[in-house]
Amino acid sequence: MTFNIPTLKPFLLISIAILLVFSSCTVERKMANHFVKHSDKLAIMVLFPKEVLAVNEKAGEKPVTFFFEEAKRDTSLVRNTIILKDLDDEKIITPFRQAFIAELKNYGLKVFEEEMMDEFLLIDTDAFMMNLAQMEIQEYVTVNQDAVAVGEQTYTQDIWLNGINVAAWFELNQFNSNLQERPKVLFASHDQLDNYVGYFIQKFFTGEIEYRLTVDTISMNSFTSFSNYLGRLYAAYTFDYLMNNYIKSKTTEDQRTKRYFRFDPYRRMFFFTEDDKFVELE
Repeated sequence: MTFNIPTLKPFLLISIAILLVFSSCTVERKMANHFVKHSDKLAIMVLFPKEVLAVNEKAGEKPVTFFFEEAKRDTSLVRNTIILKDLDDEKIITPFRQAFIAELKNYGLKVFEEEMMDEFLLIDTDAFMMNLAQMEIQEYVTVNQDAVAVGEQTYTQDIWLNGINVAAWFELNQFNSNLQERPKVLFASHDQLDNYVGYFIQKFFTGEIEYRLTVDTISMNSFTSFSNYLGRLYAAYTFDYLMNNYIKSKTTEDQRTKRYFRFDPYRRMFFFTEDDKFVELE
């Protein structure tokens, strides 16, 4: 006599699938832990550009692209700007560089700067060179729209905001490796906008709808904080990229999931992301 249990097979398949995913994740996490534990043995040389490319989207009908040395001779290049007109290469690169290096050290890496090249070339363990090949800053205007429904009517308000975009292209080389690979080109880009608080109100006596708006415009102080933040963030991206490459090199295709690991060195914990990372360019 036989008995049919129709729910058993699907249940087993689901259980096996969950077990395989858990097992794969366990292997990946083990490799991630190993990388973090031995990260103090990794050396990285960091290089930074001397100039930053600037783009003034507020100049007129067409954007204007220039270097800051050119803007010293021709101030029309920074017309209508609130941040670019007060910037230079040092004001952008210095806070970024300082934060980038400090954060890499917080992750436990041995960090070398350009003047330490001779010492770096004597290293016989795993070593990497991270070159910020190009940095670009744009100033532009954008519009956000706020809306509210009152009865059957919808009221809208356009809010014009100043924006700053910083884009960075890195080249990553590995030294002391048996594999001779081309440099990896890694890209990241982030924006800073005016902060604002806006809301609709309805006047009690007339029923008229008004919009109240307070804007905290981007300042040099807030931009410096933004540049510092990006230095820390892109250092974290660098560590995470090296960690995920290590995981990939130490696992088989069957052991890998599509998860991208990130590591928080302050809380000593792992988490996953889909978009908060470098984009690898072909």
